[in-house]
Amino acid sequence: MNDIRRFKKVKIALMRSKIFVGLSGIMMLGKTVLDDTAPTAMTNGRDEWYNPEFIFRFGDKGAGFIIVHENMHKSARHMQVYTKLRAIDPRLTNAACDYWINGRIKAADPSESLVAMPRDEHGNIVGLYDEKYLGKTVLQIFNDLRQKKQDGESGGEGEGEGFDEHDWTGAEGLTEEEKKKLEGDIKQAIQQGQMAAKRAGLGAGGEQLGLGELLRSRVDWRAQLQEFVSSVCADKRESSWRRPNRRYLYQDMIMPTMVSESIKEIVLARDASGSMFFKTRLVKVTSEMAAITSMLHIDRVHLMDWDGVVGKYEVMAGDQVANAKAVESVTGGGGTDPSCVSTYMKEKGIKPDAVIMLTDGEVPNWGEWDCPVLWVIANEAVIIAPVGKTINLGDED
Repeated sequence: MNDIRRFKKVKIALMRSKIFVGLSGIMMLGKTVLDDTAPTAMTNGRDEWYNPEFIFRFGDKGAGFIIVHENMHKSARHMQVYTKLRAIDPRLTNAACDYWINGRIKAADPSESLVAMPRDEHGNIVGLYDEKYLGKTVLQIFNDLRQKKQDGESGGEGEGEGFDEHDWTGAEGLTEEEKKKLEGDIKQAIQQGQMAAKRAGLGAGGEQLGLGELLRSRVDWRAQLQEFVSSVCADKRESSWRRPNRRYLYQDMIMPTMVSESIKEIVLARDASGSMFFKTRLVKVTSEMAAITSMLHIDRVHLMDWDGVVGKYEVMAGDQVANAKAVESVTGGGGTDPSCVSTYMKEKGIKPDAVIMLTDGEVPNWGEWDCPVLWVIANEAVIIAPVGKTINLGDED
């Protein structure tokens, strides 16, 4: 059997397996290249490269482990998320990402029924693995490794070098448009994999791999909402990387501290269709949105209620939203069509800095937007909008 056929056989078996079916969408994302000149295995966060002689040195199960490993890098967007950590220490960043991945793969298939961590001819692990890092975030692992480096310590099974390469340069070479598209493609691919697992009644390894958490908001949604608004601020007076925003550090996010910020104009568009009244979704989300407008300096807010059409439209200052009667009363109850908001904006010549769409995500389309758009989705299902940014609130009582 030639290398290409052997590789396809291993990959298809992974995609059809009950353990790794959740990665099936990710495994179809980007291009996959088998190349004898590749040193080992590598990804830039979108595409994958494998040296067949290297990966099959460890048998089909070892090759399968490496394939899953590369696709976990893609799923977690390591090449995009941890550029700031890499600037601090490239080697430790690579190691932290690998420890995080390998622990999850081994937890997903502890009996090595389908994949096995590569080992050399003496039975020693090739790569990075330590049980103590199970359940830890990449940042927590990085900090531990950094402290050990400073203390001159070592130890831990598999400590040393990973078995793959990390194509940070290739990831940085993607255009901003490609990066934005990749982020949406990855979320959709994970969601497709989870749907495939659910339909087939499979996905036993999904919980251990943690794919679901990669879709869900990993920080308080109010903080994410505020960060989105801050990112499109028309007037950012000062920001500093010298003092990272401590609120995000434990979530593996390194963000600058904003000293002062304001935004000129924003649209708050509430889905007022019948389903939004289920479990008081609309009331909860609206109250939180009002709180955000009070926290930030927003000069002008366009408040819209929509279902199949925009049923109510009012303009007010940001500090008036919390107590406005227009917020307390809701106009709607019909069908659902988000495109009516973007259409209405074009007809009325409304050109805000950003649009925040409040919805349950049960929509026939997502519209076309000429400005940044954030989807705040209240639904027990994890729904990712294919355009703009998404925050999933869940559907709590």
